[in-house]
Amino acid sequence: MMRIRKMKNTLPFDTIAAVSTPPGESGIGIVRLSGDRAVEIVRSLFSPLRKRKEDEWSRSFTMRVGLIRDGKRTIDEVLVSVMKAPHTYTREDVVEINCHGGAVAVNEVLRLVLYRGARAAEPGEFTKRAFINGRIDLAQAEAVLDIVQAKTPRALESGVKQLRGVLSGEIVRIAEELRGLLVRLEAEIDFPEEDVVSSLSSAEIERTLRTLREELSGLIKSYDTGKILKNGVLTVIAGKPNVGKSSILNAFLKFDRAIVTPIPGTTRDIIEEQLNIGGIPFILADTAGITETDDVIEREGVRRTNSYLEKARLALIVLDSSRPLDRRDRDIAERTSSLQSITILNKSDLPRGMDAKTLVEIGLDDDYISMSALTGEGLKELEERMREKIVGGKVEADHGVLVTDARHFAVLRKAARELDHALKTIREDGGPELIAFDVRSSLDILGNITGEVTSADILNDIFGRFCIGK
Repeated sequence: MMRIRKMKNTLPFDTIAAVSTPPGESGIGIVRLSGDRAVEIVRSLFSPLRKRKEDEWSRSFTMRVGLIRDGKRTIDEVLVSVMKAPHTYTREDVVEINCHGGAVAVNEVLRLVLYRGARAAEPGEFTKRAFINGRIDLAQAEAVLDIVQAKTPRALESGVKQLRGVLSGEIVRIAEELRGLLVRLEAEIDFPEEDVVSSLSSAEIERTLRTLREELSGLIKSYDTGKILKNGVLTVIAGKPNVGKSSILNAFLKFDRAIVTPIPGTTRDIIEEQLNIGGIPFILADTAGITETDDVIEREGVRRTNSYLEKARLALIVLDSSRPLDRRDRDIAERTSSLQSITILNKSDLPRGMDAKTLVEIGLDDDYISMSALTGEGLKELEERMREKIVGGKVEADHGVLVTDARHFAVLRKAARELDHALKTIREDGGPELIAFDVRSSLDILGNITGEVTSADILNDIFGRFCIGK
């Protein structure tokens, strides 16, 4: 294992550069540099529009307007921001060149700074340097990615809390209590006949471990809500052809995202859209109608629908209330029997042609929602039911600590299992050596969350998920 400790001073890295804004046309495009030569490199390319006697490049948190030049050729008129170490994102000198948005200007500026000695940054390398230089811990670094990828305001709020160190603070507090207990256990092991510390009773050790185990359990349980906020809920709109699945998707989105025609089988491929319902990101998948067909394209559409149903968290089973149920409806009920589902009787604006009592006969919930995708009737009720199916109708907004990352969840479970082993050892009258071994194991495992103890492979995997320039 590789131990990472926070540094009081920055490590001697080379100077890196990258475009920190998305590609394409925009108001501005930013080229970011970090490292000891950042100021030197930009200064060699920059011609200020207004020259001053004092050396402004030595001052931090300043901006200057001027031209980026390649010899005598002007590339762009820019604003240059200078931030001096150690009070920067990476704890190194950071310079940002604010260009006019557009691929050509931004890439030309990046080409020049690379030619003058900077190295192209790897994905997530700016944030990785912030971690290695001790400005943030590993959990906070991962929160940066959560903020960038947040799908709802509540997911953003959770990411900001983690970036502020709320989760890290809980982990550090629990680790400190484990470390204090370990010190006393090891003192008794090393000096059994000396009154170095007050003797620990088995009851006191067990009480401390149970308290810490319960605190870990609370963090572990919070992942059920956290992963919903972070990843969203894959929700498949399923039904036979021409029951109104695409019309329901369009009703959710308030615009015509999917093609709707009276011809059965219009939808051949999966159409995905994201919908925020009460702070919960639902990923809606409009699917091909499930039916038996000789059409090669339709068969592929049905295969993809079945594949999505295997991954889905929730299924919206759409039935045509203007027609009686048939064998295809029964087949769909069977395929979705293992999923959380909501039965929708669509086309309520047409005369009823279905006996709702037959829903139970084919294995569907008779607590259906009557809906008209055409008029919007029942849509609000459906949204409320979707929230209830996932989290009882609400996501707590005031969670002090919320685990949203699968890696953190796995680490917490491993640490909790080590404490379970320690508690079992106490019940079986095991010696302090065995208890101390389990406590130390739990402590080392928790270090993987903050990055106090982690491997290079884990770091590469985490920061490799970042975009270049962050």
